[in-house]
Amino acid sequence: MPFASSLSLHRAIDYALRLHAAVERGASRDIAHEQAVLTNLALDTPGCDLPGQCRGARYALVCWLDELFTCHSRWADAWNEGKLESTLYGGNDRAWEFWRQAKLADAEPNDDSLAAFYLCVALGFRGELRNQPERLAAWVEKARSRVARGATPASQTTRIARRSRPSNRLWGKTRLRRFVTFATIAATVLLPLAAFAITRRVLG
Repeated sequence: MPFASSLSLHRAIDYALRLHAAVERGASRDIAHEQAVLTNLALDTPGCDLPGQCRGARYALVCWLDELFTCHSRWADAWNEGKLESTLYGGNDRAWEFWRQAKLADAEPNDDSLAAFYLCVALGFRGELRNQPERLAAWVEKARSRVARGATPASQTTRIARRSRPSNRLWGKTRLRRFVTFATIAATVLLPLAAFAITRRVLG
């Protein structure tokens, strides 16, 4: 994922996670203001509005934001009345559309969009696969394998093999920096969210 693209996505994720933590602590925040901020951050994240093409990182981010604040937040009811997907895409289809878009991302010649979908799943997005752990695990493994090694469809293999060695090293360093960032976000966030979900389930 190009540096500028990943930076805008990570900026939005970082803001959302800080906001979520503050809301769960009981901090006073204006939901309309925060939704406006997150909408602008989403618009800064690369996306595509052309029919038949993957909507890109922006859509993955929007779906993750809506699920985070409607399924794991004190703002659930209020957020549900003004979901970002409805605002930006005029729909409420994230449960299944996220996975359809992820399939389109997997068909693209590079893994930029797929990396965004993978990150959002790593951070907890489930949609219609919430109760289908085997399908979810299969998708995660396939996406992880491709994103981690920077694979592309077979038609691109020959061209990639011809790249010079210095170019591959630089490209690998960029990918390493990206995954260090991804891992840091996951390590910081997934355990607190898991603990929160378990607490809610135990306390009913």
